[in-house]
Amino acid sequence: MNLRFAFIILVLAFIALLLAIGVLTAIRWLRIHYPERANAILAASAVIVAGAVIMTIIEMNDRPMFRPHDLITLQEPVVARTIPGDRGAGSATCVIDLHEHLGVLEIEIERGALKARVESNNTSAPVFCPIGTEVRIDLNWLHRLTITRRQTQVSGP
Repeated sequence: MNLRFAFIILVLAFIALLLAIGVLTAIRWLRIHYPERANAILAASAVIVAGAVIMTIIEMNDRPMFRPHDLITLQEPVVARTIPGDRGAGSATCVIDLHEHLGVLEIEIERGALKARVESNNTSAPVFCPIGTEVRIDLNWLHRLTITRRQTQVSGP
């Protein structure tokens, strides 16, 4: 077993123990100082905690799931970094305008980024990403969008 993993588990177990001791102490204190209202206060607290857990689960499941070859239509402008074609060139920052399209190339989960190709964009100013450019976008910046699932092209006999 990895020593770092064991240490993390040990620290998490210690934090859980402290949390359990704190909750039990708070319940005892509540029952001693407010004996007739303690059950109602605990029930209301349990309902609030359960609601917070449910809202968190809904929020986590509500984020969009991307797959390669998807078409993304943006509902707000997004800033992206270009992916240079050769190693000597640097990446640049550019803007993808409102109601423009991106083709998903791959999802980089460990980086929290999306690699995509600009399929349409406003080209009236140099700050906008050129059409056909491969860009990397942080997934946290994608809030309002529409995803269209495209079928992959399979060449048949």
